Amino acid sequence: MTRLTDVDREAFARLTESGWIEAPALRSPTIVAPTTAARELYCHWATQASRFYQGKKPVRFGGEHWKL
Repeated sequence: MTRLTDVDREAFARLTESGWIEAPALRSPTIVAPTTAARELYCHWATQASRFYQGKKPVRFGGEHWKL
């Protein structure tokens, strides 16, 4: 485990006192404007966000049904 320097401690204290304020431009987009450029930006954002998931989701196929 690393130890915090005095500069890091001061920065951490400032952050915890004021709280972290995220810029509106960095937030997850909730409404996408109906333009090609806006949709392209959303696609890039969604692609970057999908890379955060590192787990494995098990696929549980079982049975003798013909659709499997």
